[in-house]
Amino acid sequence: MRILFSIVLVSVLLSVAVSLGAVDIAQTDSGAIDTPEPLPDWPLVWELPVDTKLNPDQTPRHAAGDAVNEGEPRTSDPGSTRFNTSETSIHSETIEARIHDQINTIRSENNLSRLDHNDEIASIGRTYSYDMAERGYFSHVSPEGERPDDRLGSLYPRTCRAVGENLAYVGLVGATDADELVERIVTGWMNSKGHRENILTGRWDSQGIGVYIGDERVYATQNFCDEW
Repeated sequence: MRILFSIVLVSVLLSVAVSLGAVDIAQTDSGAIDTPEPLPDWPLVWELPVDTKLNPDQTPRHAAGDAVNEGEPRTSDPGSTRFNTSETSIHSETIEARIHDQINTIRSENNLSRLDHNDEIASIGRTYSYDMAERGYFSHVSPEGERPDDRLGSLYPRTCRAVGENLAYVGLVGATDADELVERIVTGWMNSKGHRENILTGRWDSQGIGVYIGDERVYATQNFCDEW
């Protein structure tokens, strides 16, 4: 029986203007990765000058895909979530830790500094992954219009003068273990120009990975921080 794996990704960098898109990646039985042309996505981004307030009217508001605003936003960290296979139990915190390690390995291989793990940023990302999964949307902008800089609250720009965000969701059909899911997410990001640029941006000091495992998909939110 042919099993189709899918992964959907979105990335944004706050303070560096690039053009990014949502990417649909399919993995076939042979293991080959096919990356179609990026779908249209809002082109990006916010720069917050040190002495000037950001003008919201200059900010793109288009969300990738059709947001489904069902119920109130999830505003609390869901904590650990898991998916049970026939052989093992896959835990969200394991996926988070291994994504963090893989990103640092990739950065080291590219002569970039390793990133510290930030628990507060990870919790914010985990909450957002939870909200996207439970309310059926996938975008950097929530149905209420909340953006990455809004979600980070007092961290941006007090602690982080610039932030970046990568998003992904991966179907659970055919998933075998945490390493396989992590490999699909990180490979997908590295095969997408915008996500790769975020990962290989030299200015980042820390990151937080927030993963939520829903009924059918794993959602991952990765946020980067350029600290003062």
